[in-house]
Amino acid sequence: MRAKVITDSGTGLSKHKANELGLDFLPLQVIVDDKVYLDGVDLNIDTLYDTLEEGNMPQTSLPPLGEIEDLLESYNEEGISDIVLITLSNGLSSTNTTVQAAAKRHDINVHTLDLFTTLAVENYCALKAQELLEHGKDPKEIVALLKEAIENSSGYLIPNDLDHLAKGGRLTPMAAKLGGLLKIKPILEVSKNTEGKVGVYEKVRTQNKAIKKAVEKIAEDVPNGEDYVFFTVNSRNEEGAKLAEAELKEKFGANIDIRHHPMFAVIASHTGMGAVGIQYIKKVQE
Repeated sequence: MRAKVITDSGTGLSKHKANELGLDFLPLQVIVDDKVYLDGVDLNIDTLYDTLEEGNMPQTSLPPLGEIEDLLESYNEEGISDIVLITLSNGLSSTNTTVQAAAKRHDINVHTLDLFTTLAVENYCALKAQELLEHGKDPKEIVALLKEAIENSSGYLIPNDLDHLAKGGRLTPMAAKLGGLLKIKPILEVSKNTEGKVGVYEKVRTQNKAIKKAVEKIAEDVPNGEDYVFFTVNSRNEEGAKLAEAELKEKFGANIDIRHHPMFAVIASHTGMGAVGIQYIKKVQE
């Protein structure tokens, strides 16, 4: 058996970086003013942020089918029999099911799971999958280890700009307008609890209060912070990310593992600028 790990740009990796780490990479598509970009190929995070700050409202789509077919054809030529597939949640994208269907046509075995999220947790799982593969774990073992970690994970997003959520169908335009007038900040949950879709956990008056409320919820659900990895993500809102870090350390202690990421392009397209995210996952144990 020869195996490879495939992931998508929901990890925030570029194609070059993913390949450098040994992973194969499928770029999600970002559409701005009818121009299609391949995330992590000809679009980076800073360019996307600049586009958002100019008032554009991008749309996103799954990786091009041609890219998927080309990759799988190369596997047939190289004798790759199995893949570990790590993608953003099925509730957010049909990428996972599309790759599975294509792999079946190419007689390639797929080992996968629903992460019920994306962003930093997806990044962590993709890198762990590659690390485990390099350490000799077989694909079934890798998926089992990741699944155990995902069972103990969750994530919360606090957007600053409700217009992007309305554009993406997550909020009605009227709700977005009313929320803006009342300075309401929804705490959005993307986890197994929401089946990998965007759900509203709670509504709070200010973003700072929303960040603190999200950390309070995490503290209720995480029994021992030392067993977990925590992440802050943000779209040019370092102040909000620092508040999230401070709140996490207050709840779990100064020595917990906290990692910081930007709000990756394909997700920032929907959250808009100024958003803050807090995620966690139980550490994968080999």
